[in-house]
Amino acid sequence: MNKHFSFQPEQSVSTFKSFEMTKEEKVAQIIVDSSVFQFHKNRLMNEIDRALAAGNRKKFQTLSSEYNDLLTQFSHLQ
Repeated sequence: MNKHFSFQPEQSVSTFKSFEMTKEEKVAQIIVDSSVFQFHKNRLMNEIDRALAAGNRKKFQTLSSEYNDLLTQFSHLQ
C-alpha cells in the first residue's frame, strides 16, 4: 500500500459543530469531504479486490478494517 495516499482521518473530516462556518463554507467542506471519501473508498475497494484475488487474507483483513474506519469517519455524508 502506498502510504502517501493512505487514509488519514484527521486530514479533512469535518464535524460541522462550528457555528462560525458560513453556509457556503459548510457546503464547500461537504464537497471536499465527499471527494476525499470517494477517492479513498475506490482505492480501498481496488486494493481489497487485489488482496482477495491473491488470496492474501491478512491484507484483506487489514484493508477491510481501514474501509470500515473510513465509513465511520465519513458517516456524516451518508
